Amino acid sequence: MTNCGLWLARRRLVAVLLGPAGDVRRTLHAALTDDARYGLIEYLAGAELEIVLTEALARSDLVALQAVRRGMPVWTVDDGLAAALLGAAGIRNPTRAAALLARLPRIALLRASLRRLTPPEKSAGQLPLL
Repeated sequence: MTNCGLWLARRRLVAVLLGPAGDVRRTLHAALTDDARYGLIEYLAGAELEIVLTEALARSDLVALQAVRRGMPVWTVDDGLAAALLGAAGIRNPTRAAALLARLPRIALLRASLRRLTPPEKSAGQLPLL
């Protein structure tokens, strides 16, 4: 299975795609605009992969919710665990941080600490606008 790690850098969103053997297949950078995020999700949806990102990014950015709505499996990792792993590995580069996140589902011990992001339930009390 191909995995993708997403990391929020200073002025862009970094996505690193890992192949089945764990090798880096592609590194993508998306500007922090709605159009760039939409394009990134469309590209990732065509690649049929799992996305891994931090809980803070999942809460603050719509890219995770868009991916879930497209039917893609999205995993979140606790912010403290991600910070501890990055600190232990001495990683400060956003591309390398995204690659580390993409590798987490391949490690059985760490996969147990990932949480699957599910789409929000539609409230029965709300009426559709269209």
